[in-house]
Amino acid sequence: MAKEIVIDNQRFDFNTGVRILKLKHKECPFEQLSDFWDEIVPLTFKDIAQLVNLEQRRIGINHLGLERLIESVKPTLVDTKTIKKTTTWVDTNGKLVEHTYDDTYELYSVSKEYFNEGLSGWNKMRADVYYVKCKDTSTDREYLIWVDADGVNTTNGGSRWDNSNTGLNAINAIAWTIQVDVQKGEIDKIIRQGDCILVKPKADATILNTPRHLTGEEYLTLLVAES
Repeated sequence: MAKEIVIDNQRFDFNTGVRILKLKHKECPFEQLSDFWDEIVPLTFKDIAQLVNLEQRRIGINHLGLERLIESVKPTLVDTKTIKKTTTWVDTNGKLVEHTYDDTYELYSVSKEYFNEGLSGWNKMRADVYYVKCKDTSTDREYLIWVDADGVNTTNGGSRWDNSNTGLNAINAIAWTIQVDVQKGEIDKIIRQGDCILVKPKADATILNTPRHLTGEEYLTLLVAES
């Protein structure tokens, strides 16, 4: 019997792999697993959180799903912000139409204790973990994106040594998930289509060698259209 299972191009030991598959599939996905499929116990969030490999944790969380994840970690709402947006869409007849909608972002924290069970020393998470929840503007499908609280804070004017996280809020968090290679203050506008970010720089703008994270102010003022 195989000692490893490959899921989304990532190798797992056999026992972990089949337990991740059980998270996603109600019916047995492979004939080779059919003899014991009903006996497999799916991984829990705590099991996933203790996987050493970051990519393995990402795949595990994706298979766990948003609803079960939220049930597992009992997140705390830190901040919420609703923005009224107007953008241009193409309708089913190929015509351009103006669409106005409310776009809500929610920032949640998850206690570090959910990640630390069974771990010790430097393996333990040193701070609570944060994610921002938002919706796809065209399908209303909800997305959960993990963010680096310290990175969000410092990108938006907070001090790295200030534990008050003055720059940590829902808009700054969603903005931080976007990286651009144009110097701050030199972007003309930003257009977003799903995961594709189009940035129009101003004339003679400075192009950076290392991409930077977008600030919340830039997200609010420069994002002119999205779908």
